[in-house]
Amino acid sequence: MTPGADAVMSAARPERSGEAAAIQETSFELGAGLGVAVLGTVMAFVHRTTMPSIAGLAPDEQVTAGESFAAAKDLGSRLPPTIADGVTDAARQAYGHGFAVVAVIATIVLVVIAVLAAVLLRAGKGHRVWAGNAAAA
Repeated sequence: MTPGADAVMSAARPERSGEAAAIQETSFELGAGLGVAVLGTVMAFVHRTTMPSIAGLAPDEQVTAGESFAAAKDLGSRLPPTIADGVTDAARQAYGHGFAVVAVIATIVLVVIAVLAAVLLRAGKGHRVWAGNAAAA
């Protein structure tokens, strides 16, 4: 088990372990889904806003190239090689920049959560944090 799941399950009384497992799994799925949604939105925004204008593209093609890396590659397959190379390079750079921004945001969030956990857990020493610990105390 992961440390978080292990902590949840060890804090629960045996007769409530099913409830604890359900809460832990739901929390994990919700956090993963929200993380993908938020970070994916940030990445798409950064990709669109950092995609440079490419000489030789019509305005609608420029919009298509800025939608995603896959859209730019697909567009490039229908263009002359010199323009296609420019589209692919620009999309690769915009994607890389978006990925870097998302990685920095994720790192900052993880560091903040780690600091909060350390501070809150240290402040809670000697106190019962979980209601499920009543039987163990």
